[in-house]
Amino acid sequence: MHYRPFHWQLSQRASRRHRLKLWQFPLTILLLLLLWALHQQLSHWDGLVDPLPAAVIDNMPAAEIGAFSRLWLEYGYNAWLAERIPVRRELPDMRDDRCLENSYRNLSTHIDPVSIVVIFRNEQLAMLLRTLHSIADRSNPELIGELLLIDDHSDAGFWQQQRSRDAFKAYVQRYIHGAARIFHLEEHVGLVRARRLAAAEAEQETLVFLDAHVEVTEGWLEPMLAVICENRFTLATPQLDRLDEETLEYVRVVERRGLFDWNLRRREVPLTWQQIKQLPRPFATAVLRTSVFAIDADWFNKLAHLDMHLNGPAAAELELSLKVWRIGARVLQVPCSRVGHLQPSDLSYMQRYGDLQQMAREHFSSYKRLTEIWLSEPSYKSVVYQHQPQIQQAHMPNVSKLQELIKRANFESFDWYLQHVATDLLLHFPLLPRIDLAHGTLRPAHLPSYCLTADLKSRRIHLQPCNAVQQLIQNWTLSSLNDLRLGVDICAEVQPTQNVALSACHTLGGRQSWRLDMDKNYLISNRHCLEFNVRMRVQVRNCDNMNQRQMWFFEHTNVAAINANNS
Repeated sequence: MHYRPFHWQLSQRASRRHRLKLWQFPLTILLLLLLWALHQQLSHWDGLVDPLPAAVIDNMPAAEIGAFSRLWLEYGYNAWLAERIPVRRELPDMRDDRCLENSYRNLSTHIDPVSIVVIFRNEQLAMLLRTLHSIADRSNPELIGELLLIDDHSDAGFWQQQRSRDAFKAYVQRYIHGAARIFHLEEHVGLVRARRLAAAEAEQETLVFLDAHVEVTEGWLEPMLAVICENRFTLATPQLDRLDEETLEYVRVVERRGLFDWNLRRREVPLTWQQIKQLPRPFATAVLRTSVFAIDADWFNKLAHLDMHLNGPAAAELELSLKVWRIGARVLQVPCSRVGHLQPSDLSYMQRYGDLQQMAREHFSSYKRLTEIWLSEPSYKSVVYQHQPQIQQAHMPNVSKLQELIKRANFESFDWYLQHVATDLLLHFPLLPRIDLAHGTLRPAHLPSYCLTADLKSRRIHLQPCNAVQQLIQNWTLSSLNDLRLGVDICAEVQPTQNVALSACHTLGGRQSWRLDMDKNYLISNRHCLEFNVRMRVQVRNCDNMNQRQMWFFEHTNVAAINANNS
């Protein structure tokens, strides 16, 4: 479908208006001025449908290259290109053909309209508007009772000026949804608390939460609402496809289900054979992704207010999954509902969501609450703390009253969850104690404020300022298998060029073999020492006692284990 430019739509609609009454004239002029101000921000997006070819980016003028780099650093994806793709664009229909056999024509007679909730903070305007237009263009209007936009105290870029906010509101109510309500929070509260605030304001019986950097596809809403209509105690989530961070192309992904490991990270594993045979029917998932989900409003309010102090988004995702299953309800992933989600691989973009140190403290504190309340059996809790000592060390208010409340509410135990829901979790992630030679951040003696950092996209390893929020890419383990690991299954491997890059762990030694010399603070691979160069990248070179770039310190070392391993 071809969409006319914004200024054409505005002029055509204005020309069809009836003669204005005298008292309406000032209000109309004000509205037009607000819309024109927003149009100034949007006009350069008109007319470009497809992503730019690589050659265009390769031949950018110097000024554009600067903007490209600045925007990528700020948002963590190709935000330069995002500003040059229409805010309304066509997307391919990625549904299984069998999904089209169910038209859901009578669904609106069985379920009331829903409240759509989008929460954002310092979001790129182009990406946010593309999210909103995709909802408006690909949803049955009879199913949308209201649209709630929660601005979690945006304080940068477009959102700094009140005039911009007024123009945004006028645009949304005119072109997205007439009943849209926009809340600009006076202080930053975080995603989890913002959801609670939105739920308290919502007027419909069903809530649908979406991240501000998604694009929904045709027929996305009905399949989720259908499973809730069957059983109100269902949390429904779509199949999240991928929006490529470089090209913004919509990429279909294979259905997988969620589990978690003993670092409390959500992990995806293949479907069971029974689930594969029944596709595209909805299937149970032990741990959901909360980027998009639908849930009964009253039920969500009760669950969300159970623990008002947990606010870390990742911990809240796992906590919500555990609460839903262990109260006797269910989490279903719905393959006939497909939504593209943009997830940058570079975590530096998180700084626009708030103070990174404060986020890190909330992160560890929330995970400690989760562990003490929902994994409280000693055999599980001790393994979590062995895998993540930062969690055990985190500050946490007393939770004894909440633990007692959960007992009285008859939540099932974690053992029950393993036996009936996450039945193969221990198969994928055995309940084994962590035996490490060293772990934590890895810093050069010459630059102690810098940490060895992984770039998951390029597989390169380099130095970057240490940041607690980036623990997933700065937290290394020298295992008893003598490999240098990032997480569970990614290892540092010496390349033929002598550079060091990320590779899948194979536990066979070779170029993945590493040894820590405690006397000289060397990290040695096959008689060569790890060092960093002037570009802050790492490589191995002949060991040199005079070279301070070859001296490294782990955050935590097990001296006895290292000595025994080296003997």
